[in-house]
This record gives sequence, C-alpha cells and structure tokens, in this order.
Amino acid sequence: MVTQGDGLVVITAMEMPDWEVRQHRSTLIRFEDQTWRVAARRVAAGKIHYELARWDVADHERAGREVDYNAAYVALRDQAAPKHRARNRTTGFLRWISPLIGFLPARTKARLEALYGVDPVSTTFQSVFCEFLVVVMACALVTIGGLTRQIGLWPIVGIALVIAVDGTVRYGRILAEERPPPGFYEWAFKKHRGVN
Repeated sequence: MVTQGDGLVVITAMEMPDWEVRQHRSTLIRFEDQTWRVAARRVAAGKIHYELARWDVADHERAGREVDYNAAYVALRDQAAPKHRARNRTTGFLRWISPLIGFLPARTKARLEALYGVDPVSTTFQSVFCEFLVVVMACALVTIGGLTRQIGLWPIVGIALVIAVDGTVRYGRILAEERPPPGFYEWAFKKHRGVN
C-alpha cells in the first residue's frame, strides 16, 4: 500500500476481479475507516497497481458493490487464487477450441457456459461457419472434379449436403434465439423447444 497525494495505490500480485474501474456505480473499498473507489488499474513489473481515490457521499454518485479490504478479504482472495487460475486456464483452452464446442449437444454447451462462461450461441455460430467453409470447399472440389474427372464426386456431394442441412437448421435456431442452440444433428433427434 502506497500513499500517493490524496489517494492510495494498492500493489498486489493477485488479481481482484471485483475491483473494477467504473464511471458509474463504482465499487467502494473500505480500508482503515475510510471509503475509496478504484480510479485506475495498471500492470507494472508483473504487479497489479490499483489506484484508489477518496469517495465521498457529497459526490452524489450512486455506489455499487462494497468491499471491506482487510486481512479476512486478503485471506479469502489468496485461498481462491489457485482455483481462479485453473479456471482461467481451462477457459482459455476452451476458447481456442470453441468452434468444436459448437458441435456438442445443447446440454453440454449449457454446462460449459455455467462452469466456464463459454457462450453457447457464439460457439454454435462458429461451428456453423466452419460447416459453411466445408461446403464451399466441397463445391470447389466438385467443380474441379467435374472438370478433370479425377475425383469421385458423389461422396463429396453427399458430405456437403449433410453438412449444409445441419448448418442451415442450426443457423435458423440461432436466429430464432434458441438458447443453447442444438449441437450437430441434435435437432433431428429432439423436438424444437422454441425461443427460450
């Protein structure tokens, strides 16, 4: 903790997600019988610097969440840090494979959203876009195969049709705002639930 003019700077190696910099409804930090708000956040030399400014009721600003910054808060933060880091690593990995997640069943996508915050609508859209790309490539292969007569066309046409049908139906479900949208050919085996 460093005093800087009329404010404080809290320097920590741990992320404090509830210490957001906000213009409205600022998070209030209570420390040593004074109230502060987070004015800025920056990273320097591997440490996070939270710049705190005094908060006064006379500011006529509506307060948001309140945090008592004390030994108990720091202990809870430090205890939750390994779980938070593990969850962030898993979430990062899931974002890399998000187009593949879009092919999973709706129930699995809903579970991944609840656990890791992976949006089922965007992952489904990404998987539909991948299907679109496969159909375009299949059309290109059919065109080339038709000109050269070197490629067996019917398997490629069949694959393109199967993928195009699924992509079209799932894209329609995205437009209908079904949440979570169905996975690959899941719509063929489950009744349409309508808009949620």
